[in-house]
Amino acid sequence: DGCAAKGYRAIEPDNYDSYTRSKNLLTAGQAKAYLTLLATHAHSKNLAIGQKNTVELAGARTAVGLDFAVAEECGQYDECGDYVDAFGNNVIVIEYTDSGRRTACSQYGGTLSIVQRDVDVSVPGDPGYVRKTC
Repeated sequence: DGCAAKGYRAIEPDNYDSYTRSKNLLTAGQAKAYLTLLATHAHSKNLAIGQKNTVELAGARTAVGLDFAVAEECGQYDECGDYVDAFGNNVIVIEYTDSGRRTACSQYGGTLSIVQRDVDVSVPGDPGYVRKTC
């Protein structure tokens, strides 16, 4: 609601993959059900909603109601194709290594938005600042 009130166009709720770290307290089905509720609410506020990571649930995109994906290190782990299969070109790729960026760019540079950043997401002028694109 706050994002809609501030004029944002989309949201990306993090931790869709919490079930993988919950020691069996949550299931993939529960994660999808919860994100479906969030997607329904986001759409009622005219917000797009994205999936972050959790490639193993990308195939549920339509059933859950997701509009785009934010894929960290899909080039590094050879997962970009799985996101493209589910989301088409509605995938934002973030890589943290030169090799991951090069892989993603060589395969999807003409199709997807790809950026390499430093893990700390520092600002220009900081010693560890990295921002590279295809």
